Amino acid sequence: MSDFETRTIEEVQSSTRYLLSSFKDKIDLLKKAGPDLKRLLRFGVDYDAAFRTATRFFGKEYVKYIAIDGTDALDEQLDLLVFYVGAFAYVGSVMFSPTGVDIGDATPGGSDLSVSAAIPLSEEDAALVFGQKTQSGVEVDPERLPGSIMHLSEYYLAYKAAVADGSLRVILMDRTLAGDVGHLNWSTKELIEDHDCILEGIDTPHGRVTNLDLQLARMLLPNPQLKTPAPRSQLLKYAALELLFQGDQLSSQQIVGRLGAQPAREEKLRDDFGGLESEFHVFEKVFNYKLKPDVKLYWDRVLAAAGMVAEHIFDPKGRHPLRFRKGAGERWITADDLDFMTLIFIHAVTRKAWADNLLLIGMVKDTSASELVNAVVPILQSAGKLKLGQELPSFNSDKMLLQTDSVINAADVPTPWHTIDMDAAFRTMAPEQDPKLKKGETRVRGAFKNVVNAERTYVKTYVQLWSSQANPAVRSHVFSFDRPAFAEYDHWDEVLVHHQDNNVDEKIAPILHFDRGSEMTNLAMAMLFQMGKEVVPEAIGHNYPLFLADKKAKAVLKQNREAYLGAVALEMSKSDLDQQVLFSSRFRDYRSQVEAKRKR
Repeated sequence: MSDFETRTIEEVQSSTRYLLSSFKDKIDLLKKAGPDLKRLLRFGVDYDAAFRTATRFFGKEYVKYIAIDGTDALDEQLDLLVFYVGAFAYVGSVMFSPTGVDIGDATPGGSDLSVSAAIPLSEEDAALVFGQKTQSGVEVDPERLPGSIMHLSEYYLAYKAAVADGSLRVILMDRTLAGDVGHLNWSTKELIEDHDCILEGIDTPHGRVTNLDLQLARMLLPNPQLKTPAPRSQLLKYAALELLFQGDQLSSQQIVGRLGAQPAREEKLRDDFGGLESEFHVFEKVFNYKLKPDVKLYWDRVLAAAGMVAEHIFDPKGRHPLRFRKGAGERWITADDLDFMTLIFIHAVTRKAWADNLLLIGMVKDTSASELVNAVVPILQSAGKLKLGQELPSFNSDKMLLQTDSVINAADVPTPWHTIDMDAAFRTMAPEQDPKLKKGETRVRGAFKNVVNAERTYVKTYVQLWSSQANPAVRSHVFSFDRPAFAEYDHWDEVLVHHQDNNVDEKIAPILHFDRGSEMTNLAMAMLFQMGKEVVPEAIGHNYPLFLADKKAKAVLKQNREAYLGAVALEMSKSDLDQQVLFSSRFRDYRSQVEAKRKR
């Protein structure tokens, strides 16, 4: 063995020993911290309370649910990339009673509960469709397009199902609602500001979509009962516009007063409104502000346009799914457009949940999120609501901490359990020390560019639903789920958060269920616990209907893949285009082929 090989082996052994020793130290700390961590967990399910909540929220004890999952694929046919995406659903029923929850058999949804698309695209057009701008030019990642379309397909199908079926009251998705909204809201900002969105300029029954419409639809997800959007920071002008949608004529001072914003924010509001008037001319009067009536229809226009484009993608009627006619011309639908449309349909299904009392649940199997330990626990400590006898060990994610704890301290962590409910806004908070604040209050800064995302919109919790009766240390994975907040079932009076923004001390009231829990979370747990009991090993402790939807999506892909690739090959063989052009390969592919032949 050479010196180089010997040194490499020794370095690998040393690094491995270090990692194992570090993990053992964390486990030793976790054994001591178990009682403290237990204070963040809530055990069991109250079926009688779930029954009362269901009858009050749904209006009945028997409801219908739908579970949605998707799949995607990428293939290469000579100079063409062929993408396939699809979203499929299983449907079933839930019966609530004071003693339990009965989950009816899940059955495949019909053709009206599925959407799919097979899309050929030349490599020449790839940069136009899914290229991402960087400082060094445009980067092309082929995996981005099928992921974006699949993302869209799942939320589009959820919205279509909610609109079409009035008996549908529970929607299960293999997605993180709050995480998707936070990411897409940020990533589509430049698309809208640069006037590049496919939806801008589309004529709808409610008028032509404007850039202002898109800006409002991206940021504004209002709920008067939850008092959102809050009149602070980047949300101030949207809260003010939502107030003016009532048709009143108000001064900036009156707007700030009615919203309960900090008086020092009046100058910012005037500046924000001045910018809107200069660019979009939205006010009938600009000293005592009164909106032009048409502005209020922004949401109807954007949702209608998004529906038109999505329908074309999944039912192109003989045209290319990603070529959309707009005005006198035609243009590509890009991955950025798909991301923005996905955001619109998440907002749409959330609005539908609030309007019609639908319970929308986004399940996440694997996550690297760490807001429980990095934000919520320090906030509870600084607010004087939680004292730890032992510092929690540092794991890379909340899930890893909770999963390890549930095994190491299995006897004290019976399933099912869930963590305290957390406002999704906590993921964007970084705690700061402020000894001047009284008990129940704390201070934070925005984790990125001092921006704190909108509060009181989505609620998140971690769950573990199954463990072996014979050996409690044998248990299912820790998952997380999030859902829309509901004013009647969630509260935001446990912690008051201070946030310094441009020398103004603003107050944030996030949802946090530490002192008392949420009836809505108990209702969700009652269903998820029963849906996680299936004896299929892959589904134990997760969600059986979502497992079935995933299996259907993969089965449909396997069944259709050979057919649509064959169709592409047939059309290419029939084409009178010079075949040598199609067969010209990239150098990397050419080199790989030659090297493979040489090895043989």
